[in-house]
Amino acid sequence: MKFFTRKLAAILILPLIFSGCATESGLTERETGGLAGAALGAGIGALAGSATGHAGVGTAIGAGAGLLTGVVAGEMARRQKEQTKKELRQEMMQQQYQSSQYAATPSATTAATQTTTATTQASYTQPAVKQELNTKYNPRTGQTFPSNYTYDPNTGEELKLLQ
Repeated sequence: MKFFTRKLAAILILPLIFSGCATESGLTERETGGLAGAALGAGIGALAGSATGHAGVGTAIGAGAGLLTGVVAGEMARRQKEQTKKELRQEMMQQQYQSSQYAATPSATTAATQTTTATTQASYTQPAVKQELNTKYNPRTGQTFPSNYTYDPNTGEELKLLQ
C-alpha cells in the first residue's frame, strides 16, 4: 500500500511540476491549458480509478478528458485575450483620431468672433496656422503622421518615430 501511495503521489505531482514550468517556455494558451488539464485529469482519474481498483485505466481516461477540456479552455482564453487587444486598439485609435480632429478645427465661437471682427476691421488678417511637423511614420505604407498619433488611423498599425 505504501508503494501505491508513492506512485500515486508521483503521478499527481510530476505533471503539475511540468505544467508549472510551461508558463515561461513560450507555450500558447491552448498548449498550457491542455497540459494543465491533462495533469489535473490524470490526478482525478487516478483517484477515481484507485477507488475501483483500476488506477492505471482511470489515469489514462482522466488525462485524455482533462487534455480535451484544457485545450478548449486554453483556446477560449486565447480568443478572449485577442478580442480584448482588438477592442483596446480600436478604442485608442478612436481617441487619437478624436483628439487630433478637435485640435485641428476651431470652435464655433472662435469662428463667429473672427467673422465679426473681420467685418468691423477691414485690415484684419487671419493669423498664420502653425503646421505641426510629422514626426512618426508607418514603415509599411511610408505615410507620416503628427507626433500625437500612436497608431495609423487607416490600418491600425503602430507608428515608429522618424529618425
